[in-house]
Amino acid sequence: MSIYLPGCGTPPAPTCQDCPTKELGRVRGFWLQKVGFTFINIEDPTEWDTAICNQDVYVFPYANGTAEQAEQLSDGYGNVPQTLDSYEFTLNLHEPQYQNNIPFWNFVKRSNQFLVGYKTQTLIHLGSVAAMIFPKAPVSADVKSKIDINLMIKFVQEDLIVPVLAPAGIFDVCVDC
Repeated sequence: MSIYLPGCGTPPAPTCQDCPTKELGRVRGFWLQKVGFTFINIEDPTEWDTAICNQDVYVFPYANGTAEQAEQLSDGYGNVPQTLDSYEFTLNLHEPQYQNNIPFWNFVKRSNQFLVGYKTQTLIHLGSVAAMIFPKAPVSADVKSKIDINLMIKFVQEDLIVPVLAPAGIFDVCVDC
């Protein structure tokens, strides 16, 4: 009798470069994508334009924030104390369109029908499962502070996200239809 254990088998070959290109941090933009929508080529700006105009994708090119992954562990078996089951992704984002976007965020917070993706320096990263979105608009006591929409977005998926090149022009300006 054979038993299949996940994670067994031959891993893909790792890459080794003497002078690797660095990807700089900070979430610089993000998007929400309807769960039922799939890009044919996520790097194609024309396909993005169509998705935006069809309201399958909502892009926020002006944002900043962080993306973190927390390991989700379960009890192991035999001599293995724990196993890695999945990752809980948490994005903490700041979106500057405070007054204008409140109705949008009030709608989205009640939905579990959106994937979330984010852009770093040159790469985009798209989650594979629906996200929970928690918008807030805190007001500080500092009279010179700015009010932004603060978002905490969470989702859990088995694997880390494989990034791809960001489509040209999509995260540089607001796209009009």
